[in-house]
Amino acid sequence: MSKNDSRDVVGEAVDAVTLNREVEWERCARHASPAERRALKALRSLARIFAGGHAAEDSSAHTPATSTGSFGGRFMRNAARAILTLAAVEVAATLLLLPWKWDAYHREHGDVAVFMLTLFLGHGASACLLLLAGRRDPRTSLLGAYFLLKATPGPLHMLPAFWGGMPPAHMLQDALWELPAPSTLFLYLYGYPYGFAPAFLWAFARECPRLHRRTGLDDLARRMVPVCMALGFVLWGVLVALHSTRAVTASGFITVLDVLNATPNALSLAAVVVVARRAHTASPAERRRVALFSIGFLLWMGWVTAYDVAEVFTPGFWGANYRSTPAMTLLQLVRFPGMVLLWYAVLAVRVPHPREVLRSGYRRLLTRPPLLAAMAAAPAVALGWLLVSRPEREVGAVLSDPLAQSLLAAAGIMLLLVAGRERLLLRLDAWIYPEAADQRQTLAAAAMVLAKAERLTTIARTVTRAVKRGCGSPCTLLLSTDAKGAAEAFRTPDSGTPPLPRMSAIVHMLESGGGWLRVHPSDPQSVFDLLPAEEAAWVRETAADAIVPVPGPGAEVVGCLVVGRRFDDRIVRPADVPFLAVVASAAGQAVARLRLLRDPGAGVSDAPPALECPVCRYVTGAGEPPGCDCGPAYVEAEAPRLLAGKFRLARRLGAGGMGAVYLARDVDLQRDVAVKTLAAMSVPRLLALKPEAWVMARVAHPGVAEIHGVESWRGRPFLVVEFLPGGTLADRLRQGPVPARQAVALVAALAEALAALHRAGYLHGDVKPSNIGFTAEGLPKLLDFGLARQTLDAPAGGGTLHYLSPEVLGGRPAAEADDVWPLCVVLYEAVSGERPFDGGSAEEVADRILRQRLGRNGPPATDSATASAVVAFAASILTATRPARPATARAFADALRGLIGNK
Repeated sequence: MSKNDSRDVVGEAVDAVTLNREVEWERCARHASPAERRALKALRSLARIFAGGHAAEDSSAHTPATSTGSFGGRFMRNAARAILTLAAVEVAATLLLLPWKWDAYHREHGDVAVFMLTLFLGHGASACLLLLAGRRDPRTSLLGAYFLLKATPGPLHMLPAFWGGMPPAHMLQDALWELPAPSTLFLYLYGYPYGFAPAFLWAFARECPRLHRRTGLDDLARRMVPVCMALGFVLWGVLVALHSTRAVTASGFITVLDVLNATPNALSLAAVVVVARRAHTASPAERRRVALFSIGFLLWMGWVTAYDVAEVFTPGFWGANYRSTPAMTLLQLVRFPGMVLLWYAVLAVRVPHPREVLRSGYRRLLTRPPLLAAMAAAPAVALGWLLVSRPEREVGAVLSDPLAQSLLAAAGIMLLLVAGRERLLLRLDAWIYPEAADQRQTLAAAAMVLAKAERLTTIARTVTRAVKRGCGSPCTLLLSTDAKGAAEAFRTPDSGTPPLPRMSAIVHMLESGGGWLRVHPSDPQSVFDLLPAEEAAWVRETAADAIVPVPGPGAEVVGCLVVGRRFDDRIVRPADVPFLAVVASAAGQAVARLRLLRDPGAGVSDAPPALECPVCRYVTGAGEPPGCDCGPAYVEAEAPRLLAGKFRLARRLGAGGMGAVYLARDVDLQRDVAVKTLAAMSVPRLLALKPEAWVMARVAHPGVAEIHGVESWRGRPFLVVEFLPGGTLADRLRQGPVPARQAVALVAALAEALAALHRAGYLHGDVKPSNIGFTAEGLPKLLDFGLARQTLDAPAGGGTLHYLSPEVLGGRPAAEADDVWPLCVVLYEAVSGERPFDGGSAEEVADRILRQRLGRNGPPATDSATASAVVAFAASILTATRPARPATARAFADALRGLIGNK
């Protein structure tokens, strides 16, 4: 009933061959990849062998997928087409003739006429809708053909009305028996198509739901199609023979008509039972669709079939026994929602989970304040109207009325609902989705188990349970089996999930992108179309919806979480991504701990630590002669002499809050680089390096230092970046202020670099002189993006106190203007030689920044008018309100260029 994914052409062809259906080989080949075309070619040869010859297979290869394509031989297909054509003509003729005699017919037969009209119109509308909507889906076309045939017998007892007289209701059976000669032909034709309707429903049952294996029910449905066709011919032949030969009485003929009504309906219900049974092994989404279809079909046809079967064992024509009673009217009304359910089950792109429908309903109610307010006000308004409408009675007497008490209770309940809707939402979500009720509790329980896990299988099962409970999705943990992370593929410790190659495009995107991936073929945000054919097949086989990287102790990826669709068949929610990332991180730590326990040397490079002079910071290797004459004994450095086999460390350049920095030589490319390491092994510091690398690698600008790679040694990550031999601005300021024009040009260039960083969606977060370096040619570049974060979730705080804006210091989230502020501070300091808010303790500095009050004596005196003007310009910005300051780095750069031009 739901359309298959167009990419799964091989699976579709296998289903068709398995079920003895015709295959559109050319269409499949057009949508297939080269590898899939080879599989289709082999499958076509196999189908030809089982079909018994080349000619039969080739002739069927070009047969279009129509509603008759599921019928076996040529005779059966031609017969099915003829029956459908006749049924279409009859329905059209009925629509033309019925209005002509409707008034008289309704006046004479009343409830029977209305019942027959609703039956006819319901079947006809279903046939038109399904046939039009199912032109590309044979299964929907088969169901539409079934309803088309079901529409033909509706006007059967109306035939006497089309030929001169309108007999009373109690004489209908005699009228049908004594039809004149012209009407006899119409009786035969109208009785002809109806008996073949079950054959089309059984053909539908053979193909819905579509499964990837053949069962006994498939064979039963396949055999029932010709059986129902033959039975249709038999029933029609008996009808014609009895009416032509008058071999039975009029009452006996009516009994035959009752059997003609009851037998196809009973066969139809049996076909629906087979559809429901076949769905037992289908996917959850397909089972929900079949359940909805079965309920709708039973509501529409079930009670009518039961009435027809009961009528076989009672004398008289059923229409004469039909009476409009409350029970019959209720059943009649129930049938139409059943038809709507059937339409939705067949035509809907996706049938949601019942819990999802319930959750959507109460969330629509509880998350819309105007609607809640209106519902809360309605009982109060009604109670007020009740008091005003009865002025002769006392208030107490009115409130003692049960209606007033009910309104008062309803108003109180609604007020409580408005006041506690947030808590109620949490409780309802926990009741509807117990699998994802409390992610924090689930994560805490999983962390306790992972911290004590002694086997990889325990880690994998803990992660699987945590993800299923935390966000309702199936999950598989794939890990590198090599302790050093150099395995050829990621594999699962305890199941048969296919391995993921280490050098695959998926792993490359996880490492370079730094985040999770959506890979489901039907997801519009998926990267599925970018994957090679082998990896696309791996995604289909594993039913993956999202893939989350498992970080190792360094910056490398040591595995991944393969997360499937949620239990309600929805995609992984963005709100669940942080939970999955934390679970993946905890799994990576558990794996690293387990490997270290098993093999203390696991993951440790064979290279010993380098030796470092504590005076000049020169670095040498073990066994090498000293590289300096300082005299003190060398101490162990925080890195090897040769990092990753290609970066030879020369000396330590310095150390900061984020780690030590070494000068190294890239022996492959023969260039100097700077190697930065973290000072500790904590997980937050390890995870902080990757965002820094992403920022520096993604922003291509002359004013941003380049990144050359990320390496690790002994579990400690290293960031390899561009070496700036010109030192930092902090080094220059130790020698005195910078000339005004030179300082303005310097800060303008850095503002351009910040603008490029902001365009990429990031903030620097720690602009200061020590994070501004110079190339050998004197070009300035921004360094140290350790505090950079994406603009959308940039936190407040961070950075260095003297360079924090008042807004960030006050706790507001950082924005682009908060990178411009420290750059203005740098300008002030570079020209004046003093920090603008310096003086006293840290509390005093913070107070001056918050009040935007410059140093104790205001701006310092300078030795030139240009320097004074620049300092005054910087001071005017640092003392202005936020709306009056440059909001973007680009605006600040333009203002600086104007300042240079005016001097």
